[in-house]
Amino acid sequence: MKTNLTDVAVRALKAPPKGQLTVWDKTSPLGVRVSQGGSKTFILMIGSGKRRTLGRFGILTLSKARDEARRIVAEKTLGISRPIVKTGKLFDAAVPAFIEEHYEGKKPRTKHEANRLLTTRFPGLNKKLLSEITDDDISADLKKLAATPSEQLHAFRTLRVFFKWCMRPPHRYIKHSPLEGFPAPGKDKKGKRILSDDELVKIWDACEGPFGDMVRLLILWGCRNGEIGRLMPEWRERQVITIPGEFTKNGRAHAIPILPMARLILERRRTNARYYFPGRLIDDHFKDGSWGKFKNELEKRSGVTGWQLRDLRRTFRSTLARLKVPREIAEIMLNHVTGGGKGELDEIYDRYHYLPEKTDALKKLEAHLKRLFAAQR
Repeated sequence: MKTNLTDVAVRALKAPPKGQLTVWDKTSPLGVRVSQGGSKTFILMIGSGKRRTLGRFGILTLSKARDEARRIVAEKTLGISRPIVKTGKLFDAAVPAFIEEHYEGKKPRTKHEANRLLTTRFPGLNKKLLSEITDDDISADLKKLAATPSEQLHAFRTLRVFFKWCMRPPHRYIKHSPLEGFPAPGKDKKGKRILSDDELVKIWDACEGPFGDMVRLLILWGCRNGEIGRLMPEWRERQVITIPGEFTKNGRAHAIPILPMARLILERRRTNARYYFPGRLIDDHFKDGSWGKFKNELEKRSGVTGWQLRDLRRTFRSTLARLKVPREIAEIMLNHVTGGGKGELDEIYDRYHYLPEKTDALKKLEAHLKRLFAAQR
């Protein structure tokens, strides 16, 4: 598509419903590429199918982009080549500084998760200058996460915060964020699904190896994935394991009585490693980004599809209600800060650990699960 490019015409270009749209100038070798997110980038065709990116509209004016395009074409025609000197900050060089500054004073888990997403989920950006990163670069990496929508959304949000940090003084690595106007790849979904008794049994029976044991603890305790993946033997004192507040979502320590079914799992996983469920390195825990792959394999073995690991937490809570566990105790079992009708003053003054009540609730749950297993096998 060709047209007479003007500032007004470039501003009026509409974002395509998908992919990207390229409009070429009738009076110069210049083109404008419009992404699905609405950003507009000046480009130049310098050979058979070869395009060179000149800069984004808003940072580079149309007049300067047209002059630059003509200069490059003229030099190519005359056989003149000038060395391209690239200056600026590389993406992978800026990430460590961002993590240290932006997450100073935050929980280790929060800091670790942000670092994981930026260093492992955007390989296409690693060696690029921040000023040269385009919509296409970001889209290519995000598309690879399409099978794990939650991971994709978290990665996008972390990257968005990173680029905003890159715009701030005193560093000001970039003037504009490449994600400006870029649509989020999805939305947070409030899950409603709980697993049926039959589905729960099938999933339990299909659990294998360390990952299977983690899933079984999710069923038994109603914890969050990251809490189970970080379980350490040193947190255990006799028949109680306490997850420290720095590893929980709400910052509050969570004590869990260890009953027979859970005890068998922990004893089976007790090794010389620092964690019950180590990652590839013996001194590291099971990685947060590894759950999706193993969960897909679990779906195939169990035949139960269309569920998320977080549904196990909702199923746990609903099962406690079925077993007539008081609402206050059921909410405490989920480590909800203001659960069961509690207010802020309760959180300040009520320091009771509720271990007897928790133990009674878990006894009912384990007895219930044993009845299910006996009935369906």
